[in-house]
Amino acid sequence: MSADAPELDLLAAIESGQAPRRILEFAARGFVPLAPADLVRAVGSILASGDPELVPLCEESFRGFDVEALHGAVRSEGIRTEQLDAIARRSKERRVLEKVLQHRSVSDATLVWLARRIPPDLQDVLVTNQARLLAAPAIVENLFENPDLSADIRRRADEFLEEFFLKKERERGERIEEAEEIADAEEIADAEEIADAEEAAEPEEPAGVPEEESGDVLFRLGSLTVAEKIRVAYRGNREERLFLVRDTNRLVSTAVLKSPKTNEADAEVIANMKSVSEDVLRAIAQKREWMKKYSLMSAIVRNPRSPIDVTIGLVPRLSQRDQTTLSTDRNVPEVVRVTAKRIVQRRQL
Repeated sequence: MSADAPELDLLAAIESGQAPRRILEFAARGFVPLAPADLVRAVGSILASGDPELVPLCEESFRGFDVEALHGAVRSEGIRTEQLDAIARRSKERRVLEKVLQHRSVSDATLVWLARRIPPDLQDVLVTNQARLLAAPAIVENLFENPDLSADIRRRADEFLEEFFLKKERERGERIEEAEEIADAEEIADAEEIADAEEAAEPEEPAGVPEEESGDVLFRLGSLTVAEKIRVAYRGNREERLFLVRDTNRLVSTAVLKSPKTNEADAEVIANMKSVSEDVLRAIAQKREWMKKYSLMSAIVRNPRSPIDVTIGLVPRLSQRDQTTLSTDRNVPEVVRVTAKRIVQRRQL
């Protein structure tokens, strides 16, 4: 038996939770004969157990680990998922976190947690692993919540959404269309005739903001995964898209605006919603063709959720009547109201 065997046996016993309580207490304090990297792993496993008596001791031990010990632990063979999580949540060292982000054993939950917090240079490491992002879209979702998200990473995350989710939906739609073309022409004609008749029989949907969705839509869409919601947001019917545009997941809500089914009328309905995100309203404002419609542009200005940097530039384009109304509107941000008031006052001079 090699000289390292006792240490390996001790580490394995701690990792499995089979070590005697006394040994676990010594390990939590950092007082067991293990190499620094192995001691980090041992403390990480005890932390993951959630033992109320040992966790405070582990936290104290973690604060005493140097960078080399943490880095060595991440690079060690056989490091466990919970140990990587413990390191990720307690270290701010770049080279340690970089190895965590790249590790095959790191959990999606750990990457989701890191996505909200890592600096721009590590954001680049995260978005490079596109296979992992595709498997766990929540990572990208939380990346958009990072207050230090760089413009370049935001652009690449948007491109990722376009490439791996919406592109697949477009290709799927094209395959369906090809299949329909190959199908019997008479059956297609019959199907189109029936569809046209059903569409003609359906009452026209109101242009206003839908106050509430049917329970069926809430039930069907509420339990879908992010990837499934994106699919529906891109290819679903109007009711489904107007429901999903208010989803808290940016990938889902922006997929609605990228859908070929979302038109100018839908955009106006969305612009009047008070429950959509700033990102959605900004995306609408960036559509020049849509913004040519005065009522839509006016809705963006009046929506209190709209980005101020967008609405300020639109106030001068409003009619004199709407500028006057806006100058006393307490529902819009003060800076927007003041801007409108100044325009009105200058006109009166």
